[in-house]
This record gives sequence, structure tokens and C-alpha cells, in this order.
Amino acid sequence: MFIRLLKDTGLHEYIDGSRPTSKLTILAPTNRAMEDAFGYDLGDDDDKSASALSGLDFAKMSTHFDGLDRSSFIEPLRESRPAMSPRERQRDWARYHIIDGQYQIDDLARNPLLRTIFSPESTGGKPQVVKARVDQAHGAISKQISFNSADNILPEPVTVGNTTIYLLSSPMPTPPGLVNALITSLDLSLFVAAMGASNIVDELQQEAGVSVLAPVIDSFTSLGLVWSYLSLPGDSAAKDDLSRFVKAHILKKPVYSDEIPLHTDNSAETLVVETLNGNKVGLYRTQSGIFAAVDPDELPQPADRKPLQASNASTQLLMSSDSSSLKISESDILLRTGVAHVLKDGVILPSNVEITSSKLLQGMKAHVFGDLLERFNLTYVLKDPRSGKNGGLRNDDGEDDPVDNIVGYSLLVPSDKAWRENSAYRELVRRDHEEVRIFDEDDDSDNAWRNSTTSDIMHYLDMLVRLHVIPIIDDDPQVRDAGHQLPASQLRLADRKTYPTLLENIGLKANEFASNRFSVQLDDMPFYQSPGGTPFISYAMVVRSGIARTGAVFELDAALRLPPDNSKGPGGWKQFAWNAAVWLTGIGMGSGFLGVSGYWVRQWWTRSDYEAL
Repeated sequence: MFIRLLKDTGLHEYIDGSRPTSKLTILAPTNRAMEDAFGYDLGDDDDKSASALSGLDFAKMSTHFDGLDRSSFIEPLRESRPAMSPRERQRDWARYHIIDGQYQIDDLARNPLLRTIFSPESTGGKPQVVKARVDQAHGAISKQISFNSADNILPEPVTVGNTTIYLLSSPMPTPPGLVNALITSLDLSLFVAAMGASNIVDELQQEAGVSVLAPVIDSFTSLGLVWSYLSLPGDSAAKDDLSRFVKAHILKKPVYSDEIPLHTDNSAETLVVETLNGNKVGLYRTQSGIFAAVDPDELPQPADRKPLQASNASTQLLMSSDSSSLKISESDILLRTGVAHVLKDGVILPSNVEITSSKLLQGMKAHVFGDLLERFNLTYVLKDPRSGKNGGLRNDDGEDDPVDNIVGYSLLVPSDKAWRENSAYRELVRRDHEEVRIFDEDDDSDNAWRNSTTSDIMHYLDMLVRLHVIPIIDDDPQVRDAGHQLPASQLRLADRKTYPTLLENIGLKANEFASNRFSVQLDDMPFYQSPGGTPFISYAMVVRSGIARTGAVFELDAALRLPPDNSKGPGGWKQFAWNAAVWLTGIGMGSGFLGVSGYWVRQWWTRSDYEAL
């Protein structure tokens, strides 16, 4: 039946001896598989069709058609272009079953990627590929051989001259489209969702001849606030950035794993390919696997060299290590338009997707912190300080003290919910909107800031915001260059490390309480401010984080507290003195009352025994 299809679709030259010097491998489905695929009904003409062919003796092959188990088949491919006629689709399907080259079982084990004679426009004219799989544990047992999951059912392939024939138990559909191929894997679901959210699925589906470098779901979630920004719904700027981000993972030509050069002690050749976004990616192999170098201008060295460190690259790499290459964990997922490879432990962030601290605040939806930065003229911490002097630490006189070696700022950002739990902020909002009932007046009537001046509240909040800003200080002249990427080590928290803040002589200490889970607290601050006093706690946990070009943003579950001697308002030394005075006054008045009461009781008791004269 497959032979008849070749004749009906004009492919008889591959079986009638017209190509005596051509070496071919034919993957022929059984008759039942063909009937399921195309509805053919040839009755018992198997042998007649075989014997009618000239140039090849199929008598040996036809003997294997009888008595076969034909109970397991798959449906034919439905993902064909509507403009094609049924006969054209059948011709393409048949061409996909003819391999250019003669492959025995041992050849399949060494070279599992087989180029077919099917070279459609969808791959840019490059031959479509079939993936062969040989069970190495059982050597040459033919039942352990499969082609695109279609099993070979012959004990040995049939070889006639320059043609080798494998008999398949089911039709072998041509590769699916991009989305259909990736959506079957849960690990790639977020990448598919990113394509959908950026509204470029149709464009990518029609792009001819591509290689897709698809990050896994863990790589997206590890982006933290970066992914929160890129996936913002209804934001045109975020959608544009997401579109560029997705296109940075799609190469402009199909590159299969056996086409990627191998790095050896004597060779460091890298295949450099441009993406749909315009950035370039270098592909190379070592004994450890296949890698994608995001900065091909600094080509990886031979195999024994350690991975490159991230540098001033035109393309940024976001991952769990400082390596400038991403490992491909799964290769050669066949697509109608090319091939896909799965990236492990990272994503590619192109230079035209500039992630700023402002965008991370937007992704976090930290409206209050952004408003406070603007209110207190601290928006310079959202910019690159290397492009101009913007400010620095606050000295003892309450003025900014510029620091020349500040190269960026990391922000510890309490959530909007955490700010609404801050009594000073609630009082400020109440005064800003006196005519509007923002908070429940009954619930907030005992707010300690109710009787404070607006100036005191503003000063307190200004210092509180500065407490949440960490200046990144680096003396390296190269890092101080505005065009240089900040070192990754400067953008992460480290266990038991103390960081400066915009408040002079006040630092914050990070503690890693679980794997990559951190808390921050005031450094060198005693738990009790005085013997037997009220405990002082200034502590918050990091919920999420994100890396920007000029610093990092860490989302906190609570706002930190200022040290008592810097509070300048309720909760600091004034409140402590006020509380002490209230307690002493109360104790004094209580003692006086008890004394007077005791005196009158004694007088009454002693006079109760007297008799009137």
C-alpha cells in the first residue's frame, strides 16, 4: 500500500530503479496503518503491488507483510496547511518516510537524526528530520528500534541494493507546529504562555526555519519580580518587552544537535546564530553536553576551561550561577518549522529589554514605596548613579553626603499591605485626605502619631524609606563604568553579611534561614534596649526578588523599624520617655491615694472605740 502511495504521488523514481546510485532508507508503514491514515482499500493486492515494481526485488520484503499484528496505530497528522490538496499532503507525508542515505541498525545508534527528502518551505528549505531510537541494552533487536515513536516490526531491516527498508507498525506524522510540540511538556508551559501573552504566536508559527531555545518553568519562576513585570496584563510596555524576550530565544535557522561543533583541547569553534530579536547566541558542545553562549563575542574556551563569567555583554543572562552559558538539557524536539531545544537553569535577557528598578516596582505593584520615593526626592535610587552624582548617605546633620564609589542601589521594598500597617504612614495619608475617610477612624483613634506634627511624620518616614535602600559600593574602575553590568555577587544577599543603608552608621544584616531564603534585620541592635524593657524587633523576610540593571529589588513582608535613638517620634526615645513619665506619675498618684485612704481608715478605726462625754 505504501508502495502504491509512492506511485500515486509521483515518487515512483525512488523505487523503480531510476536512481541506481542513490542510497536510501525507506520507512514503510503497514497496510493497516496506511488504511487508518488515508482510507486506502487495496484488498489483497499487497503482493501484486510489490511484484509490479521494477528495479527492486520486493519479494523478500512482501513475505513480511503476512501475519502481522496491526492493532496499534496512530491517527494521521491533521496539522497541514488548508491550502494544500489531499494529494499534496499525502505526497509530503510520503516524502517524510524516505531518508536520504542508507542506514543499518548500527548506523542508527551512532547517527539518530535522519535527514529526509522532505524539504518544505516551513523549514526554510532544509530537510525535515526523523529521530531514530535504538535500545542499546538489547543491541540489534529490531523491535527496540523506533522512528519518531513509530516502532519497527521487522527482526532485521530489508536491504535491496542501495536501499534499506524498515517496516513501521504505525504511521509517522510529520512534526507538529511550535505550540503543539511544546505544550505537551509541563516544564515548557510558561514559555508557551509567554508566547501567547505577547501576542506573537501566529507570527512565530509562520516563521520558517527556526531553532527555539525554550526555558523550563523553574527558570521563569526564579526570575521573581522580573517575570512579574514581564507578565503584567494590560501593560503595553511590558508586552513589548515580553515580545522581545521571547524572540531572543528563537534562532533564525534550524540547528540540530549533530550540527553543533564540538569543543576539544585544540578547537573552540562555536556556531553563532542570530535570533528573531537581533541578539546573537553561540552554540557549542563539550563532553558535558550542549551549551548556548549568550555572549558569542567572548567565545568559550576549550573543554577543560571553566565557564565564562558574566561580563559587559550585549545580552544579559539571568540564571542561578555566574556562567555565561546555558546548558541544553533536552535537544532536537522536532517542529514543523524547525527544531526546539530545552534550556536548563536560566533564560536569555536581551539588551533591548532593559529591566530597571522602576519596572520591578511596577511588577511588584509597590505603589506606596514608589510614591514615598517621589515625595522625599529619592527617585535617584531608581537610576544609574554612575551616569551622574545623585546623592548618597545621610550624615549627622541630616544632609546627603555624596559617595563617589556608589555604583547602584538595591531596594528592600515592603508591600503596600505592610505600609498600611505602619501607623505613621496611615496618619500621613489621613492628613493628605482629610475630607475622605481612608481608614476607619474608630480603629485608628489611638494612633500614636495623631498628635504629632506633619513635619515629624514626614521626617520619620523619610528616614524609614532610607533605611530600606542599600547603596552598592565598588572601587573597581571597570564596574564604575556606566556601561558595565554590575557583578552578580553585588546583587544577591549573602548569609550573615552586613549592608550599609542611606542612613549613616546604620546597617542591615542578612540571614539565610533556609536554602536561598533570607531575612533582614538591623545590625548590632540589642533585643532589649534597657534591662527588663520592652523587646525591640526590626525584622522582615524576603518574599521575592528581582535583578535590575542598576541594582536588585527585594520584596519584604513587613517594614523595618528605625533604631530607637533615630526614630524622632513615637516608638523612639521620646515615646520611651513619655511612657516612663506616665508610669511614674501613675505610680505616684496611686501611692498617694493609697496613703490618704489608709490614713482615714486608721482614723476611723481608732475612733470607733471612743464613748461620747
